Amino acid sequence: MRFSLLLVAIPIILIACKKDQANTSALVTGLSCSGGSFSAQATAGMAYSATATLPYSGGNGQSFPVGTALASTGVSGLTATLQAGTLTSGTGNSMYSVTGTPQSAGTASFAISFGGQSCTLSLVVNPAGGMQVPSVYSKIYGATSITFDGTFVTIKTNDQPDHKSAYYPTTHALYEAFSGATFSGVNFVINPNRIATQSMTFKIPANPTMASTHAATPLGPIGIAINGVPFFNQYAGPNQPLTNEITSFDQYWGHPQQTGMYHYHVEPKYLTTIKASKSALMGFLLDGFPVYGPWEENNSVATGLDVYHGHTHVTLDYPGGIYHYHFSDASPYLNGNGYWGTPGTVGQ
Repeated sequence: MRFSLLLVAIPIILIACKKDQANTSALVTGLSCSGGSFSAQATAGMAYSATATLPYSGGNGQSFPVGTALASTGVSGLTATLQAGTLTSGTGNSMYSVTGTPQSAGTASFAISFGGQSCTLSLVVNPAGGMQVPSVYSKIYGATSITFDGTFVTIKTNDQPDHKSAYYPTTHALYEAFSGATFSGVNFVINPNRIATQSMTFKIPANPTMASTHAATPLGPIGIAINGVPFFNQYAGPNQPLTNEITSFDQYWGHPQQTGMYHYHVEPKYLTTIKASKSALMGFLLDGFPVYGPWEENNSVATGLDVYHGHTHVTLDYPGGIYHYHFSDASPYLNGNGYWGTPGTVGQ
């Protein structure tokens, strides 16, 4: 009798173990392929090696192994392989190693299936034979494409911030509710707009020079951040200060306007505190001159800024020295009396 009871107990223990294993699978509630980014640009016929960053939400804190190589479609010749890691409990990023040689120009697509969710991650492959994009522009990781014609760098973006925001739709992987203090300590009040995918093209001079006449910055996009988000100037409207708009800046100090174009008027907090640092390159204005965070490379606050909110000296990206703008915590925040150089163009 004792023997038979023991036999009955064994399968019960095995069943319980299987149930525990199922409960420890790495799971997420959402993936954001539209918010994905690649660490380098791809060119047809050239060997490619980069890391793709894919945001997720609702992670359950469990670990996961290296994935199976996923072959690209649309443009063949590339594979994306999930790197082993551990999910955060909530929102985080999964990383993929992307390697190979793209066989043509176009869009390489990867069918991602991760944590019980799926989406299609896309990489724009630039045509062969074009001129080499200046290396500093490789820091713009949020562009959908970057090309160079010898005079202008052309940057295309869909303007999908790679960080959490209260302005994403609630079903989006990067949506996060927000309340409390935002930029300058004011309490956040959400505006009625929501982030929407854009199609923007920035054409920026690759070798900027000081303009003889300094054009005023217009309302709307005046430059682009390294994550593909546009910069706006210090005004909410024609000669209207940002005072009343600051309350609508989200947890990373940006917000969308009426058409869903997300943008930064002030220091992009995600870039200065998480993705990079307060002294790092933040992007470029349309005149081709770079924009840096509020600090110098010695971690002191930038001083001696002129009426255009910039100055000239050596930076890590420009060892020969260059005029550059800095963000600051007070008006005009990014740009003062206009562009230092001659602006390129931006279109949609």
